[in-house]
Amino acid sequence: MAVCLSETSPAEWKYISEGGATIVFSYRGPCHPILTGKVLRLSKTPCRGVGTPLHVSNDQPRLAVEFQQKIISRLLHPSYLVDLQAVPLESRWVEAFTIYHESSRPQERRSTSNIDCSNHTGLLAPDLMSGLSCAVEIKPKWGFLPNAIHLSSETMPIKTRTCRTCMHAHLKQTEGKNAAIHYCPLDLFSQSKSRLETALGGLWDSWIQSNGSINNMRIFNHGNIVLPSDMQALDAWSQESLLLPANSSLMSIKSKFISSLLPYILHTPLLSHISKLQQCLDSLDCEGFAKLAMMESSGVDNGRNVISSFTEPTMEDWELFVDKFLSLDCQKYFDFCTSNLHYHMLAYILSATFKDCSLIIPLCSDTVNPKLESIKVIDLGIKSIHKIPSWLELDKAIIAEYVKVKVEMRKICIEG
Repeated sequence: MAVCLSETSPAEWKYISEGGATIVFSYRGPCHPILTGKVLRLSKTPCRGVGTPLHVSNDQPRLAVEFQQKIISRLLHPSYLVDLQAVPLESRWVEAFTIYHESSRPQERRSTSNIDCSNHTGLLAPDLMSGLSCAVEIKPKWGFLPNAIHLSSETMPIKTRTCRTCMHAHLKQTEGKNAAIHYCPLDLFSQSKSRLETALGGLWDSWIQSNGSINNMRIFNHGNIVLPSDMQALDAWSQESLLLPANSSLMSIKSKFISSLLPYILHTPLLSHISKLQQCLDSLDCEGFAKLAMMESSGVDNGRNVISSFTEPTMEDWELFVDKFLSLDCQKYFDFCTSNLHYHMLAYILSATFKDCSLIIPLCSDTVNPKLESIKVIDLGIKSIHKIPSWLELDKAIIAEYVKVKVEMRKICIEG
């Protein structure tokens, strides 16, 4: 059955959240055979004079569907994935939709990006939040420390001690931005009960401190985002989802939240698998990848021309890559040589997808028998090859700021 979104009113959609490249709305209109229980994901574009183009083509939503079906489903069990559907968009409807919902967006998002009204395709996905009394979204981020072999003598003692996510949080803090400074993803990926409690406590504290503006964790109550500053909504949520008495203290809510969420993360193999994928795909670190590109260019322009000459991989490129990655003789593609540059480029991009994915955990009061199969992984779209130069520059900026921290004050992140 074809879907015509222009037959719906913008008022029948509710703003949910947004990231750097997309924005999400939930359908709340009259019962519809396709749209009821769905969210719509639309592409964004930077405001004029802010940032660089996101290189999102009109085929991106269709590619996202194909990418999940042909690539991601070979690396993650399909039970963790949600069904995606590309839908056509009419420019006039998107323009009216954008105007109607602009005031719902956070000011910091409105000042840097807009909905891309030129895109002719959107993405429908199941609404994992609206039918649940509580759903928690966690963006774990980087779950490993890099291999020291390709790091410089200056960065090696830093990168092998403090994880990338913690250093990036430090940079954001120095820039006056909200950051999850209390959270280390290596604790979340550790499979240790005490360290998981530390990680979840850090996420909660950062959520409180930022009034829910960090993207590392979001809490939903019947599809509505719960904010720490809305004490009435927070109290109602804690009574319904955590079975706490009315007017419970923040400390009591935090404690019950951690103990309720812990069994889901402690007993699922999902996080361990994602961490291994991240690490295997990013075997060189961005420094090693940059060195390989420089070798390919014979040292000219530090390899920047080689990197800028890359073209977006086709679906056939991705399928061939996964064939190699999953093959019994995959080790030969890991070798640090220019003949493997294309392989490492695809691996580096795909690693970024798994570093930026989110888990949706439907929290219920039964912590003895948590429904682990109900955990879903979202935000698994294709990253653009054009992002590589900015990733390399960001890595330099993160290290340049963190090197200013006294050695004895640098955070120690423990892998495994």
